[in-house]
Amino acid sequence: MTMDTLTTVPDEETVKEYVSIIQNVEWDWKTVAVAVGILIIGLLIVRLLLKGVNTVLTRSKVPTTLHSMIRSILRVLLDLVVVLTVAAYLGIPVTSFVALISLVGLAVSLALQGILSNLAGGFLILAGHPFEVGDFVEYDGITGTVREIRMQHTLIETLDCLMVYVPNSKLSGDKMINYSETGMRKVDLPVYISYETTPEEVRKAVLKAVAKMPEILTDPKPLVLFNEYKESYIQYNIWVWLKGENFLKVRFGFPEILYGCFREAGIRTPYPHLNVHMDAR
Repeated sequence: MTMDTLTTVPDEETVKEYVSIIQNVEWDWKTVAVAVGILIIGLLIVRLLLKGVNTVLTRSKVPTTLHSMIRSILRVLLDLVVVLTVAAYLGIPVTSFVALISLVGLAVSLALQGILSNLAGGFLILAGHPFEVGDFVEYDGITGTVREIRMQHTLIETLDCLMVYVPNSKLSGDKMINYSETGMRKVDLPVYISYETTPEEVRKAVLKAVAKMPEILTDPKPLVLFNEYKESYIQYNIWVWLKGENFLKVRFGFPEILYGCFREAGIRTPYPHLNVHMDAR
């Protein structure tokens, strides 16, 4: 039997040959009982081996990203070895049995193309390392932390504690953002200051607020950028850099500190005014 036989669709005569081989097996109760015993014991051994592999992976330096994929692949391969062992005991030629499995596998693969593309996507993710377990990512409006990379899906836990299952084929082929890869993030905070305040006063108040928040990095240095003139105020943009894990604390805590420093410095933030004129006629 050649490799072509295993990778192409068998013709009608070949299928009849496979069926004939299985039908010629002596299916007496003793043989079947022993085969079932081999199957059960083999599957139990597989489970024990997988527990040992899980322990080794936990203690090893293998990236957590690979653990789930390695366990899944080993489970499939070991289960296949058990099934082939049982087939050999029953007198079914292993090569014929493998060919029969390839026939069934081809039919299943045609029906499950999406699943196979997700499986391929999982391998691409593991090979390319666009993200790892624990990274904070954004994809198609979904923002959260990668919790697990499985054979079919990647699990992302959102900020509101929802677990989103994203198909691997999507993540491996589309654009996504990894906020954790560089280790740093930037907060861009726009502020609106009245014309009465000079840029020097604004910068001084901002730097005072920065000094009160140790999570903000000094390298790169914080920037206070004069953006543009508006009708009743000047827009500034404040850029500060921080470690990724401090993003939410700075993003929502820094404006409060900045507000206090502006008040201490007497800096006003304008707001819309509406003047109403009444005609006494």
